Amino acid sequence: MLPAKKLLKTILVIGIALILGLLITVFLKYREYSDNPAKLVEAIPEGTDIALDDIQHTAVKDGRKEWSLKAASARYSDDAKEARFDDVEVIFFMENDRQVMVKGRQGSLDTQTNNIEISGDVIVRDADYQLEAQTLFYDHGQRKLNVPVPVKISGQAFELHADKMTVDLASETAVLEGAVKGSFSEDNTIL
Repeated sequence: MLPAKKLLKTILVIGIALILGLLITVFLKYREYSDNPAKLVEAIPEGTDIALDDIQHTAVKDGRKEWSLKAASARYSDDAKEARFDDVEVIFFMENDRQVMVKGRQGSLDTQTNNIEISGDVIVRDADYQLEAQTLFYDHGQRKLNVPVPVKISGQAFELHADKMTVDLASETAVLEGAVKGSFSEDNTIL
């Protein structure tokens, strides 16, 4: 009877060790994917499509946040290497700790270049200005926002309209082109 008790104890110890090992492995994989969500997408077999609700993704370069994306829903296509979003919001982080927020009804992210397109009632805001347009493109490599459609920019004491616009996020400069019109107020009221 003594060997049976010893065998049972050995089986229980081995079982507990296996369960503990499995729990540690699951925990480490969870941390790996939560620290780097892009690895989760890479882990999906090629050709697989996926849909998610209430998502968030942050692009980091050299330990510094470049932008953060939130959306009500997302659909990822491995064939197109593209994620499409509904009710999307992107926050761009500037060198001087300023933030530029972009919202739109739809969006897409090229997962190979990190270029972003946002469309449908697009609004761009920072502490001083608001921009309104129907479409906006973000070129991740150049850190530029391109608005190839009519745009309205307003601030506390001005309002500008143009056929298109480019914003360089690195230098914080904007170039307006085509039928540029504007009005300015000395009394700091919105026109």
